[in-house]
Amino acid sequence: MAITLKEETILDQWAMMLDRAAGHADKILEDIDRRLRASEIPGDCSWETEEVKSSGWFSRVKREFIIIRLEQFGDYRMYVAARGYGVHLDICRFTTVEPGFFKKHLAEKLGGTSDALSAPKNILIEQDLRAWVTVVHHCVIDSVEALMESLGQDKSKIKRESKGFLSVW
Repeated sequence: MAITLKEETILDQWAMMLDRAAGHADKILEDIDRRLRASEIPGDCSWETEEVKSSGWFSRVKREFIIIRLEQFGDYRMYVAARGYGVHLDICRFTTVEPGFFKKHLAEKLGGTSDALSAPKNILIEQDLRAWVTVVHHCVIDSVEALMESLGQDKSKIKRESKGFLSVW
């Protein structure tokens, strides 16, 4: 069953287009999965590949993503995908916050933003959130690096930094 995207807030993102690598989406996703398992992320981290579709009547786009969850951060998700785009390979990672209906509306009333009650409340929680996102980010980056090496491409062209409030690198 497909997951329908709602009004999730993108907190952090990273993307890269690999030249002439369109046929390697499955290979890189399998490598990311292997690296996630090897990372032994604490806190009941789980992931699965799911179909994700956009909401709305006019734009019904569907794509497969690895969706990564961590029990400690129930409102947070990471979405990782790789897809052929012409002859190229489009690889991306998004970190989102997706509070439930009641939490979202209560947060809007109390804090003005829908994710106010989901935000880290102290530096220890912020540290755990940043560590989780960073480990997943490195699993993706390391998989991209391995694929580029196997294709004889210049690994120095990898964009390592993400964009967003976490600014992972």
